[in-house]
Amino acid sequence: MYTRAFARPREFADEVAKVEQKLGDKVIRIRYSLDYDSTGDPAVKFRVVMPDSSLVKDKLLDATQDVSNVIEEELQPEERWGVYAYFNFRAQSEQEAMQEPAWA
Repeated sequence: MYTRAFARPREFADEVAKVEQKLGDKVIRIRYSLDYDSTGDPAVKFRVVMPDSSLVKDKLLDATQDVSNVIEEELQPEERWGVYAYFNFRAQSEQEAMQEPAWA
């Protein structure tokens, strides 16, 4: 299946950048890849680097839910872009230690 996100990748990237700006200091950065999920459906796989202070034990669930909810509400991946959204979160210090290019 070919979706709007796949057909207009630059437009999708611009929209992700707007959401990243809206989130402000709640995120360090948002990266993503357009791909297919394990069932073959079109998907966007978000990689979100967040400040260490957001991902402490007592704030972890609220912080990640808040960020994923804002992304879902603003971007509307399934409704507007035809892709299912998947989220992975990482603390800034974790990314600095791992240095994975896909998260940079």
